[in-house]
Amino acid sequence: MNNASPLVSVVMACYNSTRYLRQAIESVLGQTYRNIELVIVDDCSSDGTVAMIEEYARVDDRVRLFKRTERGGRPAVTKNTGLEHVRGSYVCFLDHDDFYHPEKVATLLDLLQKHPDCFGAFHDVNVIDGEGRFTRRYLDGFVNDARKYLTEVEPGVHICNRDFYAFQSIHYLAVSTISLMIAMDRIPKGALRFDTRFKVCDDAFLWISLSLEGKMVYTEQVMGSYRLHETNITADREKYLVDAIFYIKENAARVKGRMSADDFAALNGRLVHYLSDLGWLYRSSHRPVAAFKACVEAWKWSGEPKHLIHAGKAFFPPRAD
Repeated sequence: MNNASPLVSVVMACYNSTRYLRQAIESVLGQTYRNIELVIVDDCSSDGTVAMIEEYARVDDRVRLFKRTERGGRPAVTKNTGLEHVRGSYVCFLDHDDFYHPEKVATLLDLLQKHPDCFGAFHDVNVIDGEGRFTRRYLDGFVNDARKYLTEVEPGVHICNRDFYAFQSIHYLAVSTISLMIAMDRIPKGALRFDTRFKVCDDAFLWISLSLEGKMVYTEQVMGSYRLHETNITADREKYLVDAIFYIKENAARVKGRMSADDFAALNGRLVHYLSDLGWLYRSSHRPVAAFKACVEAWKWSGEPKHLIHAGKAFFPPRAD
């Protein structure tokens, strides 16, 4: 391996992915930086996903397909399978329905080579709909929101300081999985592994784990597109809330004692907000026992009497607008 042109591994998890898969694969193979391997893991697809990947693998040996023999059923499992096969010094991720912009790999690799004290680099992304239409910038306002955690080192490039995990925990993650590149020799061996207890928040939990141990560099450039559509796993509100509550509890346990009291109170408030939202979702879908339990738990974490009032209302149908 040439140190001036190190191998970059891109991990992609697939399951019945034919609708957008070609664009995703071609966005990797079309990168201006050429020393890439695309590690694709198929999670027992029943459509033409495998045939489509094999079509690319026959003409470009940078495409490496691995087929799971048992259904993993969640992204963390499939991505971990891919990580078992990566050979690169740097690792990125791409979902089968998203795509990179042509300079993505070259840009992040350059940033990491300029900033050897950072374990990872990430960029902004465009959020698009199912038809590929632009809807918004993913990190619009981020630099202002996170200003106390960032140091601008050149125009549009910022170092995230050692307390950036607090911003990620309290406000929002900022790092989208498709936007991140990781230098494997700058993190502990075995640290890049997704927690399979999570259905949705496995990436959030992992990126904060790494932020607790090191720094990242961020560029304001848009270097990828994230597709938000009706089949996204994050589009299922109940599934997201249940997993997010579990994630916040697990994260709170590891950051308690490292965060300031004010920051930890804010994190606790975020948990209570999610519990309250889940209680309302259950009530509005006529599941009073589940609504009652969620509201009582919100009260236990907050001590605020309003959540007990909401718990009492759980057994009555919500008023129609």
